[in-house]
Amino acid sequence: MLECAHVGAPVAIAAPTVMEVVRGVQATATRKPRIAPALAWFVRLVASDLVEILSLDRSAAIVAGRLRATHPTPPTGARRKGVKPEQRAGWVLDIQIAACAWTHGREIATENLRDFEVLRDLIAQLYPGTTPLVVTAPPATRSELQT
Repeated sequence: MLECAHVGAPVAIAAPTVMEVVRGVQATATRKPRIAPALAWFVRLVASDLVEILSLDRSAAIVAGRLRATHPTPPTGARRKGVKPEQRAGWVLDIQIAACAWTHGREIATENLRDFEVLRDLIAQLYPGTTPLVVTAPPATRSELQT
């Protein structure tokens, strides 16, 4: 992300990721009003030229539908936080994020490597001979670099 900002290129974020962040910040701000400014900041950020939103367009929706039909439940099971409906909702969002990234030709940087590697492999099975989805761990944080 910092590399993109350094060269002046916008950072790409999938639309379902924006929804997840807004939901999380809004839910927290409801309990902790001091968090409310974070939501306004994030909304300004994603509306700026610094961010490119990858839409869940027709192509991504078709890919997401095929992925969900092929693998309707999350592979991480009990490792995923929340009750079963929340786990499945999170899996659907991960599917949408992977579909957005792949159809827009972008890679995914995530701490959830296991689930997104499953999605990468499913895309390769469903669309043989195409460019694979690239899934990587996020770059090291500054604190990790300093140790």
